Order: sequence, then C-alpha cells, then structure tokens
Amino acid sequence: MTHILLCELAAFALYFVYGSYFEWFFHRYLFHSPKYIYRTFREHTLVHHQIYKGDETYHTHDDHPAKVPMDWWALPAMVGFHLPLFLLVQHFTKIPSLWGGVAAISIYYTCYETFHWAMHVPKASAFLSRFRYYRFLDAHHRVHHKFMLSNLNVLFPLADLTLGTLRGADGRRIVLFPKLRADRSKEIEKAKHAKKPAHTVKSP
Repeated sequence: MTHILLCELAAFALYFVYGSYFEWFFHRYLFHSPKYIYRTFREHTLVHHQIYKGDETYHTHDDHPAKVPMDWWALPAMVGFHLPLFLLVQHFTKIPSLWGGVAAISIYYTCYETFHWAMHVPKASAFLSRFRYYRFLDAHHRVHHKFMLSNLNVLFPLADLTLGTLRGADGRRIVLFPKLRADRSKEIEKAKHAKKPAHTVKSP
C-alpha cells in the first residue's frame, strides 16, 4: 500500500510539471493560433484579449464575466484526453501512476481557472493577493496581455522559462543561460557572413 501511494505521489509531481508544458502548448497553439481550432482562437485571442488588455481594462468589475473562464466541459475533456496516456504509461512501466496523473491534471486545471478568474476579477482575489506567489503570477499574466506570445503559463511558468517566452513585470525578456544564447547568436551570424559570396571588383 505504501509503495503504491509513493508511486502515485511521484506520478502526481511529474505530471504536474508536465502540466506546465501542456498548458504552454495548448495556450500557444490553440488559444493564439487559428490553424487548429478556430473557435478556441476566436474566443481567446479575438474576444478575451480584446476585452482584457494590459492596461486598466485588465480587470473587470463585473462579478460574473462571461469571457474569463473556459467552457464547463473543459476539465472532463482535459482528463479524458489524458486518460489513454496515463493508462499506457502505467501499462508499460508497471508502475501505479494513473490516479496520480488524473489528480495532477485536475488540480492543475482547477488552480489555473481559479487563479485566472481572480486575476481578472479583483473581488475574487482578496484572499489570494495575500500570497507573494499569486502576486507574482498576476503581474506575470498582465504582461501576457501586453505581449500575447509571451508569458503563456498562468499557473507554473516553468515552460515559459525553458522555452524562451518569459518576460519580467517590466516587459523585458528573461533568458535562461543568456551567455550560451549570445554565443549561439554570434555563431549564427558568423555562419551567415561566411555563406555570402565574395564580391569581385571589376577592373576598368
């Protein structure tokens, strides 16, 4: 029994970290791209982001705003989408992890929706605003409403940090391993110049 519980707790932690990357890809390619599901793109980019911008309109004073939460069926859809993955991982690894995965996705989504609601509805943030981590996330998300393809994580910005989309509260990019990135940029520039054909000067 203890072994099963520890395995499920470990699975919860791993799938919660995975949730940061799932949220990032979902937000980037379904919420902010019309290529895949246009309705999702329309509701988020063309409606939500036009109502709530990175200025004084970031907050609403309506107690029941219609364009902040996802559809009511989003949570069961998220869990249902992941169930085959959880079952396959448990089947092939022989490690009890199904319920840890279900709990991780459910809690991640619930926290996402709770925090996102509080970020846009000031009356709902009275309790959460006491916590420094929530205040950091609120500032982090406000920047997303100024730069839509940055700060794509609402709850756990690990994916933003590692995938290069993180901006600070002042809007400046935060780069993981800046020296390595700068060196790589120099190498790319050198390669571009090396490929340019040499110009020959014609004699008069």
